[in-house]
Amino acid sequence: MFIMGTAGHIDHGKTTLITALTGINPDRLQEEQVRGMTLDLGFAWLSLPRGTVGIVDVPGHHRLVKNMLAGVGLVDFVLLVIAADDGWMPQTQEHMEIIDLYGIKRGIVALTKADLVDPEWLELVQADISERLSATSLAGAPIVPVSAVTGLNLDVLQAAIDDMLGTLAREEPGDDPLLWVDRVFTIKGAGTVVTGTLVGGCLQIGMDVVVQPAGLKARIRGLQNHTKTVEQGMPHSRLAVNLTGLEKADLARGMYLSLPGRRRHYTLINASVQVLAGAPAPLSTGQTVKLYVGTLETLAKVKILGSDELAPGTEGLVQLQLELPAHFSFQDRFILRHSELQENLGGGTFIEEGIPVRGKNLRLVGPERLRHLFPFEKPEARLDLESLKAKCEADPLSYSLLKAEDRTYWTLQQFRQEGLQRHPKLKDFGEFVLAPKQFDKVRAFLLDTVAAFHAANPLSPGPSKETLRTATGLPARLFDQVLREIPELQEVRGCLCAQGRELALSPAEEQKINELRQLMESNPYEPVALTVLVEKGCSRELIYAAAHLGLFVALPDEHFTTPEIIKQVAAILFEEEEFRDGFQLAALRDRLGTSRKFVLLFLEYFDAQGVTIRKGDVRTLGRRPLSS
Repeated sequence: MFIMGTAGHIDHGKTTLITALTGINPDRLQEEQVRGMTLDLGFAWLSLPRGTVGIVDVPGHHRLVKNMLAGVGLVDFVLLVIAADDGWMPQTQEHMEIIDLYGIKRGIVALTKADLVDPEWLELVQADISERLSATSLAGAPIVPVSAVTGLNLDVLQAAIDDMLGTLAREEPGDDPLLWVDRVFTIKGAGTVVTGTLVGGCLQIGMDVVVQPAGLKARIRGLQNHTKTVEQGMPHSRLAVNLTGLEKADLARGMYLSLPGRRRHYTLINASVQVLAGAPAPLSTGQTVKLYVGTLETLAKVKILGSDELAPGTEGLVQLQLELPAHFSFQDRFILRHSELQENLGGGTFIEEGIPVRGKNLRLVGPERLRHLFPFEKPEARLDLESLKAKCEADPLSYSLLKAEDRTYWTLQQFRQEGLQRHPKLKDFGEFVLAPKQFDKVRAFLLDTVAAFHAANPLSPGPSKETLRTATGLPARLFDQVLREIPELQEVRGCLCAQGRELALSPAEEQKINELRQLMESNPYEPVALTVLVEKGCSRELIYAAAHLGLFVALPDEHFTTPEIIKQVAAILFEEEEFRDGFQLAALRDRLGTSRKFVLLFLEYFDAQGVTIRKGDVRTLGRRPLSS
C-alpha cells in the first residue's frame, strides 16, 4: 500500500481528475460538492497492477493551505495538478515549496484540461513546467497531459502511477505504529472513529492504544481500509479506527494515536531550519510562527542559535517553543509559515528535545546534555559531561578520548579551544579528529548499506556517494578522507560500490540493449521515453545499467538516447556557422527537423553539462564535449 497526495492551484481540476481515475468523489462535504471546491481533505483509492494507491486530495485555495499541509506531509509521492489553460499559478508555487521542504522527491505532473488548448500551447506549458521543476525536488518528474472530461491519457496517467509504485521501497512492518488523526466522526451503533495514514507498525483489533498528547486511553474496536473491514492495519495504509472509551468531543485533528508508553511529544525542540529564498521576511529570535507537523498546526516561538536571525535562502540551528505539544522522531520534517502574512517561511528537521538556554549557546550544555549523535542513530542516550569530567580528572588523556566519543567528529580547532590532550588512539583526518568507536560506526554503516544495495540492485553500480555522506552527517572533506581508510569500497561515477565490483550484462541483456540502440538510431533526434523502453521488454534496472555503462545517455524527463547521437548533435552545434554566435531553440529544431519537445531535451542536457550556456531565450556555446 502506498499513499499519493495531490497538490496544485484552486480550480485546476484535482478532484475532478481523481474522480475520473478512481470513480470515487473525494469531496465528502455537501458544501464542497455544491461549490465545486475542495475545502478539506478528501480521500479515494486506485487499484493498479503493482498495488493499491491511497489518495489524499488536498484543497488548492490559498486560505486553506493548513488543510493541504495536514494531508501532504505523510505521502509517498505527489500528483502535482496544473491546468493547461492556466499554467503555473501562485498556489502551484506555494504547494511546490511545501513539497520541497517536506523532502518529497517522487511525483508526477498531471497537465489537466489538455483538451481546451492547442498542441503548440500545450508544448509551451510543458516546457515552462519542466523548467520551473528543474530546481526542485521534483526535477525530471514526468508530465502527462490529460483531460478528465474527454478521458484523454487517463490510461497513460494510470500507467505512470503504476510505474511510480515500482520505484518505491515498501516499509517493513515495525512495532511502533503512529497514526496522525486527520478526521474525527461518529457512526451510529459503532461510536467514535478517527482516520489517518498509518506508519511505523501495525494496528490490530483489540489492541490498547493511547491518543496523545492528551493521554487518552482507548481500545480498537474495528479497523477499515478503503471501506473494507480488516483485522490488521498495515503501514502506509489509510485507516479508519473505531475506538472504544472515547467521545468525538475528546478528539481533534493534530492528535496522534500510538501504543502506550511510546511516541513522546515535546513543547521545546532543537531543529535545523532552512528559510526559503523567497520568504517574505527573515526568521528572527522572538518571532512567533505557525508550525505544521503531521496533521498538527501550532504556534511556535523562535530562538535562533548562534545569531539573531536567519535571512531568506539560509539555514541554521533554531530552538522552537511550541504552544501545543507535538510528536517528533529524529529528522522528522516540519513546515514554518508566517503567522500574519500566511506565507511559507521555510521548513526544518527535528534534532532533539530542547534544553532552555540563555543567549546564543550553540552547544546547549545543560545538566543532561543530549549526546551529539549520528543521523542514523536515535537520540536516546544522555551524557552528564560534568560527571564524566570528574571521573576522568585523574587521566586527562582518557577524558579526551571519551569526550571525542560523545560526538561524531571534532575539528582540531575545537580540540585546541577545549584545551584537550590528544589521546594516541584518536584518529586524525586532516583538520578533523574521530574517536575509533565513531570511525567504526561509520565504516560498518557504509559497508552494510552498500552490501544491502548490491543485493537488492544487481544492475546498479551502487548507492549515491552524496546520499551516504548526508546520512552520516560528515563534511565532504572528512567523508572523502574516511573513504580512503575503507579499502573495501570504491567510488564509480559518483556511486559507492564494493572494491572490484563491475557491472556485466548477460548475452541476452546485451542483445536487448543493442535492439534498443537501433531503435534510438532509427530516429536519432527523437529521444525515446523510459515508458516506451519498458514496453519493449526492457526493465528499468537494465536501462539504468546501460546508462551507467555508457551505452545509453539519460536525458531530462526520463528520456534516453545514445552517446553517438549526443556526439552528432554536439558536432552540429560546434561545427556549423549558424550556431557559433548564439542561437535560439527554434534554430536547432529546424536544423534537426524534429519537435521543440525533443530539442529541449538535448539542450537541457547540454546546459547541465556546460556545453551550452542559456541566457533568456538565447544559448551560447560553452566547453565542447571531449568525445565529440
